[in-house]
Amino acid sequence: MKAHRLTVTAALLLASGLSFAAAGDQPVKPLPATAAAAPTTTRTQTTSIPAKGLFEGDKLTPLAQLKLADLVINAIGLQVDVALLVPTGPWKIEDNVTDEKSLTPARLAAVKKFLTERGVEPKRIFVESRVDEKIKEPRLDVQIVGKPAND
Repeated sequence: MKAHRLTVTAALLLASGLSFAAAGDQPVKPLPATAAAAPTTTRTQTTSIPAKGLFEGDKLTPLAQLKLADLVINAIGLQVDVALLVPTGPWKIEDNVTDEKSLTPARLAAVKKFLTERGVEPKRIFVESRVDEKIKEPRLDVQIVGKPAND
C-alpha cells in the first residue's frame, strides 16, 4: 500500500510539471541569441530591346540575341525564380502580321526558346503584357529575377 501511494504521488508530481533537481544537476543555460538570419537578397537583371530590329520574321535578330545573351551572362550565379518577358508600348498582338510592331506567339516562343537554351527553366518564364498606345515605340523588356545560387 505504501509503494502504491509513492507511485501515485510520483505520477501526480510528474503530471503537475514540478521537477526536482537531482544531486549534481546543473541549471540549463539559455541558448545564445542567434543573429537574425540575413535576408535573402534577390537580384534583378533587366534588358530592354526596341521592337525595331528585334525580329526577322519569327526569329530573333543577331542584335537581339546579343542583348539577351548579355542579360543571361549578367545573371550567371543566380538561381532563377522568374524570367519575365514584358512587351511594353503599342505592340500589335496578332498572329498573321509580321511587321516590326507585331508580337506573335511565334515571336514570343523564339525569345522563350533562346532563354531556355541558355539554362532558364521554361516553367520560370512568364509574359506580362503592358501594351500601351501612349508609349511611342514598342519594346520588349526582359527581366531575370533570382537569388544567388550559393544560398
